[in-house]
Amino acid sequence: MSKVTLFRLCGLFGAIAFLSLYLIAMSLDSGYVFGENYLSDLGVSDGAWAFNSGLLVAGVLFIAFALFGLGPELGKGIVGRLSTGLMTLSALLLMSIGIFTEDAGDIHGVLSYAFFLETLVTVEVVDLALFKTRVLGLFGPAVSTGCLVYGLGLLPFGGTPLVETLAVFDIVVWGVLVSVALARRSNDP
Repeated sequence: MSKVTLFRLCGLFGAIAFLSLYLIAMSLDSGYVFGENYLSDLGVSDGAWAFNSGLLVAGVLFIAFALFGLGPELGKGIVGRLSTGLMTLSALLLMSIGIFTEDAGDIHGVLSYAFFLETLVTVEVVDLALFKTRVLGLFGPAVSTGCLVYGLGLLPFGGTPLVETLAVFDIVVWGVLVSVALARRSNDP
């Protein structure tokens, strides 16, 4: 497998790392109820080491995906560069949630909301870049548009634990589908 393919798969690897460590954290916290607790509740529980590590590892892998996987495929124009920058910012915000846990007070809430809202903008800009470059044919824009519409559809329901969980899984699905589709491209150097 080439280095390019590995970077293209970093979106998938990041999702797997997050989901695996999230499941470990859930298993270590008997009081955590899926969809009834905020995901960040795991960041201050018995499984905090797993949850917070999942955010950090996923963030690093998503930065690699942004800078060396998907980003270079989105063109050198303003939309491509903005896409890469916004994907990197999303990953940094994700990592900051694992650093500034609920114990950090209001900063955690600000960073969490910033992550979700900024990631919606990121998916929209990446969607535009995917449409413009056609690097994944119509599949890339279709997946991005679908995930964006789903994410926007969650906004009126507020920041409840279930909505947060659904939004995270929407982001994970987007990352996995785009990462795998990109890695499967036949013109891999």
